[in-house]
Amino acid sequence: MNTYMTWTFTILAAIMLFLHGLASFSEEVTRLGGERLREVLRRITRPDWRGAIAGAVATAIVQSSSAVTSMAVGLAHNHTLSARSALSIMIGAHVGTTLTAWLIAFKVAGLGPVFLTLGGLWSLFGPRPWRPYGKPLFYFGIIFLALDLISQALAPVAESPHIYEWQATLDSPALALIFGALLTAVVQSSSVVSGLAVIAVADNILTPSVAIWMVAGANIGTTSTAMLASAPLDNSTRRLALLNTASILLGVLIFATVLQPVIGFILASELTAGQKVAMVHTVFNLAAAIAALLLLPHLWPRINRWLNKETVRN
Repeated sequence: MNTYMTWTFTILAAIMLFLHGLASFSEEVTRLGGERLREVLRRITRPDWRGAIAGAVATAIVQSSSAVTSMAVGLAHNHTLSARSALSIMIGAHVGTTLTAWLIAFKVAGLGPVFLTLGGLWSLFGPRPWRPYGKPLFYFGIIFLALDLISQALAPVAESPHIYEWQATLDSPALALIFGALLTAVVQSSSVVSGLAVIAVADNILTPSVAIWMVAGANIGTTSTAMLASAPLDNSTRRLALLNTASILLGVLIFATVLQPVIGFILASELTAGQKVAMVHTVFNLAAAIAALLLLPHLWPRINRWLNKETVRN
């Protein structure tokens, strides 16, 4: 196998490790505290801002906005949550997912082997009733070990003479936005794409001004999970997933207009390149969430009628 093929499969293997680690971590946390998490969401999702905070905290714990938005869609379908509460949770979930970018930007990824080792030892040799709690820590370590592997594999790319051609290809904000959205829709994880963006910026593969548009696109792409989760459900639930996408598109509109002076200030700050991307990622999602929460009380009567409107069939 030639060097290029080896490098390609190393990158893909690291990404697969990240994806499976993230999925397994989410499953373990949900399994251990899933019913408790659902009960908390049921109890504290009114008013809207409390629902958004609950969604953000749940996502920060589970490390997957896809898991939380899918859970919200399912709970709304089962009438465990009201549609409005489910929507507020999904709005907040996009804020909670920014934690991953910050952990990578602050080099927490370097602690991956530590978490992996401690979690593995605890799940094997810890007190038997508590051993299951070692598994989330183990998978948490795998997530950041995978990110370390991705960073190491991408390091030679920064020295390639073709890197400037790659940067020029994504130099258009629209192209970077579309690329981020499509890549996220394929891998079904905005954490993967935002993490890759932070790593690529830190390794000088992408410029922060390009990476922030890629991250904005990742926020659009991640709404595809809720759309997929709602596909086999009723019309009202599918429309709820569409509203989740609409809230992110509103955020992108704000990002491309009102927030540009703020983003320019962040990009000109003394933060590291990776921290700049993480900060813009957070500001984007906070702005989208605040705008959606401010509009929701005024638009809800119309939205509610639309959600409950029966589809006319010929």
